[in-house]
Amino acid sequence: MRLIAIAPVLLAVSGLAACNASAPYPNGSPFAEARVSANPYRAGTPEFCRQYARQSAANSYENRIDRGEDGFGVRALTRQSAERSGDRAYRRCLARR
Repeated sequence: MRLIAIAPVLLAVSGLAACNASAPYPNGSPFAEARVSANPYRAGTPEFCRQYARQSAANSYENRIDRGEDGFGVRALTRQSAERSGDRAYRRCLARR
């Protein structure tokens, strides 16, 4: 009886998990195609490294930005810094480090 009561809850939770299969960043990201989800490309390929770089840049941006306080200039500088982080991530990925 107890398993029957839990089944609808498990079904609802598994449905929500599928929604995040390719979820964009919740507050938007200045980096096109950056996703919170796992990298869909085969490890070691240039596509994998490009996606890894986008995700790294978006993570860097999200960790530094304060949407309630930062103005246009600070956001632009934060984006440039995040882009550099993404470029470094791309080079590390290609070098397989």
